[in-house]
Amino acid sequence: MSGLATMDSNACGKMGLITLTYYLWTTFMAVTVGIILVTSIHPGAAAQKEEYAVAKAALSSADALLDLIRNMFPSNLIEASFQQVSFWGRWVSEAFH
Repeated sequence: MSGLATMDSNACGKMGLITLTYYLWTTFMAVTVGIILVTSIHPGAAAQKEEYAVAKAALSSADALLDLIRNMFPSNLIEASFQQVSFWGRWVSEAFH
């Protein structure tokens, strides 16, 4: 921070521009590589084939969104907190045994 304070405004602006350009370029490259990998590998394709083989009822996107919102809030807050604690306890006990 003190190094940034001692820089003149032109050098500071140039450093900020270089930093922002670097950030945007690496983000663009990460997104591009991610899209290329997803289109070439098709992750989850096998799971989708299994779901269609079982012939489950297709849900609309509105139903999926409403289910997501409904599941965000537990019906019993106290029971949900104890379930979370018991899960943590199981995880800790499995990790140390």
